[in-house]
Amino acid sequence: MKFEKGTWYSFSIIGKTNILEKGEHYILSHESGRKMLLNAEYYVKYNLTIGQTIQCRVDKVNCTGQVFLEPNHPYYTEGETYDFILLRIFSTDDSFYNATVSDFFANELDVYLNHPDDFYPNQLVSLQVIQIKKGLPILSQSTIDKNKHFEDNAEIKLIVKKIAKHNSEDYYILCQGAQVMSKIKVKHYKDYGFDVGDDIVCNILGKEGNERLIVEPKSPFYQIGGVYLFTKQSIEEYINLEGAIKKVIVVLDLSGKKCGVEISEYEAFSQHKNGLTIKCKVIGFRKGRPQLEIDLDNEEC
Repeated sequence: MKFEKGTWYSFSIIGKTNILEKGEHYILSHESGRKMLLNAEYYVKYNLTIGQTIQCRVDKVNCTGQVFLEPNHPYYTEGETYDFILLRIFSTDDSFYNATVSDFFANELDVYLNHPDDFYPNQLVSLQVIQIKKGLPILSQSTIDKNKHFEDNAEIKLIVKKIAKHNSEDYYILCQGAQVMSKIKVKHYKDYGFDVGDDIVCNILGKEGNERLIVEPKSPFYQIGGVYLFTKQSIEEYINLEGAIKKVIVVLDLSGKKCGVEISEYEAFSQHKNGLTIKCKVIGFRKGRPQLEIDLDNEEC
């Protein structure tokens, strides 16, 4: 059975398991027989129990077919508006946020208020729940889609306005004219050679709840659809979110980043005997890393 992104499905919680270095996970079972794992850390306050049936939305399906689930929130519904307690107003240059609110479970959430001077601490603020992500609501004061003319996968040219710090992370602040459009972590793109004032071309991946764009800059090293030689580092096993053991070849890209390429048992066996490099096709990018698949016409070197 193929799960579709954005669609809701029913799952039964049939157990718990502890995965090395990944922590405790719920084991979910679908009526089709497929089993999946759900990280328990994000949903402690949901009070999920073994034997319970829950609704989950398919949040993402990655390039290897791994399915990521988001269970139905026990209090909030996406698209609906609720009152949140305002904890504080703050001001930071080029920040996407200027206020912190508290949700039903007392989680502290940053949000952008259009007119922050009109509010004061402990006041109730009406905000729309744009999305639920890892158990936390993403909030917006406005229901107007200011970026509706931007389509997913379209290209956009942005300028690196400055480097700013948010939650102890350095970000490139990307603008179009005077408007802040997006932010990307410096650590993911330090090898791209960006400087303040540079024009960069990005692909639009989507939109955050604060109405900023989620973007992926064009790689200076690779093009989507291109086939390149990569240095093989190792063959490793991992447990995917469906509880299945998978094998990946770990390769190094031109900037020294490690990338995983999923392979079959037969391919894993053959790769042990072959050379130090492998031809892979670039099928996308995520956080500065190429997403790869083995080229069908692969010739070992």
